[in-house]
Parts: sequence; C-alpha cells; structure tokens
Amino acid sequence: MEKFADELDMAQAHIEREIEMRVDAIQSHANLGHGRRFCIDCGEAIPESRRRHVPNAKRCAECQDAKERDGSPVRRCAA
Repeated sequence: MEKFADELDMAQAHIEREIEMRVDAIQSHANLGHGRRFCIDCGEAIPESRRRHVPNAKRCAECQDAKERDGSPVRRCAA
C-alpha cells in the first residue's frame, strides 16, 4: 500500500510541475505583448499604445467599453 501512495505522490508532483510550467509559459507570453493586432469585434487595428499598455488586448478600446457596458460588440468593419 505504501508503494501505491508513493506513486500517487509522484504523479501529483508531476501534475503540479506541469501546471506550473504551463502557467509560467502563459505569463511569459502575456508579458511579451503578444496580443492581437486587430479587434475581434470590429476588425479595426488596435493602436500600438493600447497593445503596449494592455498586452493581451483582443478588442480596441471602443469595443471593450461597449462589451463591458452592455455586452454588445461595435461593428464598424464593412468588409
């Protein structure tokens, strides 16, 4: 029974290391400013200043405001 507990402990430690490595990778990616260049709602370019200050920005400021206000995206792109 002790051997089984040791194997479970090793498996748990492996899982915890794997999670920690993935979280670190995600945080590193976020800190490098790998956001989107174009808004996912309206398709317009996200200004560089916004991408620099909000590295994971997926929306332009206008669409983000609209989403936070009432949940509806701003549709400007006709293409």
